[in-house]
Amino acid sequence: MTERATSRRALILVTGLFFLWGVANNLNDILIPHFRNVFRLSDLQSGLVQSAFYLGYFCFAIPASLTMVRFGYKAAVITGLGLFASGAALFWPAALAISYPLFLLALFVIASGLAFLETSANPMIASLGRPEHAERRLNFAQAFNPLGSITGLAMGTYLILPATPRNSPMSARRLACGASSSAISDRRCPI
Repeated sequence: MTERATSRRALILVTGLFFLWGVANNLNDILIPHFRNVFRLSDLQSGLVQSAFYLGYFCFAIPASLTMVRFGYKAAVITGLGLFASGAALFWPAALAISYPLFLLALFVIASGLAFLETSANPMIASLGRPEHAERRLNFAQAFNPLGSITGLAMGTYLILPATPRNSPMSARRLACGASSSAISDRRCPI
């Protein structure tokens, strides 16, 4: 396999990661109403979903960059995928145990993996090919992040929210719009 074909294959795989974390980042907003209903959470407790998720980024961004410097982009990506998969797998025992703290741990581990992926993906894409075309490759790959965001909202709206008994069609539409401010202030969604 030629070096160009290998770079193209790696570019396609890493571009898929941009899509993946777009999906993951937007599922939190869908999970909050579901958790609030299932676990009877206060506003403060339901805010822990976002806190646990973004704490993973905060705690693991620097270790991710150190891993990348010491072992390379590939090792950081593999570590990120391993952490992401482990966090996703933790949802199963959390659901069986109906444990909110275990769900928070799962979200923290997922975000830790995403910190590795996001820290390593941009420089990895920049290095895959000729330097004068690095910004084109980055722009192309980053265009898949909003597609993942939209997909995450749609998946959550149609797969997670219908399982919430108190869910109304209007709240699902508000979340699908991505307009969290309209959901909070109870204004109508334009769709």
